[in-house]
Amino acid sequence: MHAWANVKRISSRENSQYREFARLARSTKTRREEGRAILDGVHLMQAYFAAFGTDGVQVIVRDAAVEHPEIASLIALPGVTRPLVLADSLFDALSPVESPVGVMAVAPIRPGIARTAAQTGFTVFVDGVQDPGNLGSILRSAAAAGAKQVMLSAQCADAWSPKTLRGGMGAQFQLAVCEEVDLGEAAGSFAGKLIATDAGARQSLYEADLSGSVGFVLGSEGAGVSSNLRNRADIRVRIPMEEGIESLNVAAAATVLFFEWRRRTLTE
Repeated sequence: MHAWANVKRISSRENSQYREFARLARSTKTRREEGRAILDGVHLMQAYFAAFGTDGVQVIVRDAAVEHPEIASLIALPGVTRPLVLADSLFDALSPVESPVGVMAVAPIRPGIARTAAQTGFTVFVDGVQDPGNLGSILRSAAAAGAKQVMLSAQCADAWSPKTLRGGMGAQFQLAVCEEVDLGEAAGSFAGKLIATDAGARQSLYEADLSGSVGFVLGSEGAGVSSNLRNRADIRVRIPMEEGIESLNVAAAATVLFFEWRRRTLTE
């Protein structure tokens, strides 16, 4: 324990730094005003460090986890400043998971950069997806399948909330994620085919033309794609499913769309 003898420990909820961390964890407004977010867990922090380095990052460790080997390896990385140690109850109150590993960080928000026009890729227009887990999953699948950028309407969940970050597992650091976008305007100026899912569409996804510049339009969990965006779609497709199954979760549907595009790209 000698290596931790001189670190700062916080045990009071009234501590000014802790109150600041709590505001960042809970408030979209605070995150946007301060340009900082909470990263929870070893994997997410490693992904951030790989993309942006360690400048401006404050590591926070749960008191009971100071001897965890993964955490010790993480804070030993070059450039990582001396961590703060939080009492277990304070750490657990900040963490978005029930059983946290015991490490998180406050880090500057630095969205990934859009892949260049010379590279293949697709754009995603996300209309009102409010569940942070769903949004995180969409971002993760988009990054994995090779998206260029993701545009989010103002009604979407915060892309930098702890739960969305955890769902994205580092996707936010690989993609250009644009928030509070007027999707009608963005769709109107998009130089490519806009493709929206529609359970009643005659054309199957597997029959649709996915060549060239493609934008996938995803709607909210309840209302689906707004009429404004749906009317702008060049192609409406259905995802073939077994009889009696009405629809897929939006994150699952997004994954099917994205990886059908990727399958075509790899085989053409």
